[in-house]
Amino acid sequence: MLVLVAGIACERAPTTPRAARTATPLDPATTGVIEGRVSFEGTPPAIRTIPVGIDPTCAAAHPEGIVVHDVVGTDGGLADAFVYLATGLEDRVFAPPAAPVVIDQRGCWYVPRVAGAMTGQPIVFRSSDDTLHNVHGEPRANARWNFGLPRPKSERTLVLESPEVMVPVRCDVHPWMRLDLGILPHPYFTVTGEDGRFRFVNVPAGTYTLAAWHPRLPRREQTLTVAPGGTTTVAVVFMPTPSAAETERSP
Repeated sequence: MLVLVAGIACERAPTTPRAARTATPLDPATTGVIEGRVSFEGTPPAIRTIPVGIDPTCAAAHPEGIVVHDVVGTDGGLADAFVYLATGLEDRVFAPPAAPVVIDQRGCWYVPRVAGAMTGQPIVFRSSDDTLHNVHGEPRANARWNFGLPRPKSERTLVLESPEVMVPVRCDVHPWMRLDLGILPHPYFTVTGEDGRFRFVNVPAGTYTLAAWHPRLPRREQTLTVAPGGTTTVAVVFMPTPSAAETERSP
């Protein structure tokens, strides 16, 4: 345990936001809507069971192990897809919301396991478990961090200032605990629920690359155009490919 604590102390958590930025004015009359659905076609990956008996708290929450469905959805919809505008907003500035994104460690699992935040937006990591967790972020564009949450209701807030999709976050104590975090300089992103649907409103008119990322499936993207007062409808279809198994990462 002493080795772990020493390792946690070696990396700092980015907690101080930059000065407030002035947002580019947005005229609602010149904006439109992007809406659509993320779906999955094909045979989903096999259900996995992860043994968690090394920690009594985890074993009590999951006596038979954690059952992981890598592809989840209803009626063909796909959950846990991070959908976002990847290009087209480079000349605009958006102010981050003051409300934080909250990520819990509950039942020895990150909840949610895919999340998004704006640059400059507070991200609260919280633990609901009666055991030691640590939050080890390994970004490429932001400073890395590694801090412990040793007891129930422990929490820590950090702020990331550089866009990055995706930031892998893990718990060194429980190696099956993995989170993927998308950081963007604008608000046009979401994580799909089981129906796979998404909707972006007040999108400035223009041409964009819409991208969709999933923890177990190859990234998808397509080009679309938004007209003032119009609604652009998008269908994003994920399918398993021979290379998908090679790019899988353990949770």
